[in-house]
Amino acid sequence: MPEVIFNDEQLQEKLKEWQKRLRLQDWIIEARICRIHELMPDSLANIHPTLEKKAALIKIMDPIDYDPTFMLPYDMENSLVHELLHLHLWPITGDDEERKHHIAEEQAIECITSGLLSALRFK
Repeated sequence: MPEVIFNDEQLQEKLKEWQKRLRLQDWIIEARICRIHELMPDSLANIHPTLEKKAALIKIMDPIDYDPTFMLPYDMENSLVHELLHLHLWPITGDDEERKHHIAEEQAIECITSGLLSALRFK
């Protein structure tokens, strides 16, 4: 798998594209490329939704901070889609402080993300 790296303009284009595909056009979503210190520990991206306003901020790690020793090449589109999918599950899983289902949710979202991207990229 090759790296998928975006500049800010490309990230915004992909955000619009994936909002439409995932039927999230009714959300106000901002996506930013951020340095690693702006993200939660051990993450490539984070989402910060406000359900009442249907608004969200997605922070995606700047490629400059990606550790080249990771198993897979850096894929910013994967991170974007993964975070967008959280919006569909957030009303169910939300900010549950115990996050009892956190691992299962992350695994499910990662499988769905991988399937969507594979279907698109390898037609």
